[in-house]
Amino acid sequence: MVILIVLVCAYQGPLKKWQNNLGKPKNILAKIKIDSVDKIEIIYPVRNSESSQRKISNGVNQGKILTLAEQNQKWKYDNSKDFYVEASVMSKVFDELKIAAQSEIELVSNNRERKSEFKTDSSGLEIKIYQAGNQVSDFIIGSRTSDYESSYISTPESAATYAVKADLPGAFNPADWRDFTIFSTPKEKINKIRFQYPNKEFTVEFKEGKWSGILPDKFAVKPEEIKPVLDIMSDLKAMEIPAQVFADTGLDKHFIIIQATGDGVNNVLMIGAASNGLYYAKRGDSDNIYFISKAERDELDKWSWQLK
Repeated sequence: MVILIVLVCAYQGPLKKWQNNLGKPKNILAKIKIDSVDKIEIIYPVRNSESSQRKISNGVNQGKILTLAEQNQKWKYDNSKDFYVEASVMSKVFDELKIAAQSEIELVSNNRERKSEFKTDSSGLEIKIYQAGNQVSDFIIGSRTSDYESSYISTPESAATYAVKADLPGAFNPADWRDFTIFSTPKEKINKIRFQYPNKEFTVEFKEGKWSGILPDKFAVKPEEIKPVLDIMSDLKAMEIPAQVFADTGLDKHFIIIQATGDGVNNVLMIGAASNGLYYAKRGDSDNIYFISKAERDELDKWSWQLK
């Protein structure tokens, strides 16, 4: 009787689990430990159509390798000097990777010739995941399934294509990897703004509950006139990120330099020439070049009398 009970328990425990898993494919992403990932390489396909002559949506030439590397809890974009990945974009990558790594996968084809149907051949995104400097995974993200609930995946050397319930194409092909944030500062911490132009310069300061001009002349500042400037200098996102080439940007001519300072704040914005309705801009402490809107540029092109 005791032996029978032991056998029943064995059947309902490990043996039953083994039987349930019998025949199920092993998850090719199971080795990925999200908390230990420190580098991701994304290899973009080279397309044979006319689109191969254009840059893909995230700004990387097709056929190139994009590297994302963890640095001080942020993710450096493609070995750039000062561009980092947008936090929400990276969060989606890890959310979907975690789902995929912990989910069951379904074998949809074991025919190498059919991989092109699922974009799990050379037309897909090849992803290499590193942990502690070692590559732990090399897989291909294909297209979404017809119900948009799963993604097709494979490995470069395998004939098999699998489906996994995660939005890997959406996570690994954002509109742009880079963070478009130029400034993100609590507006209340700014208490002084310096306006510098080729032919004029003046400074305003917040003191004793009100804004006033202090240099070169003293004058009263209307709150409604300084508010748009404060909004821009505390919370500014780029409209676009252009090619990182200083030639013809006008940023060396110092057309407009605005400095907002205060409690732990030193936001310096330099604005250059126009290009297709947008204006080149950069922070004073970075070589990153951005595009801001004409409306934002015009709001910062002030005479002192416009604040009175």
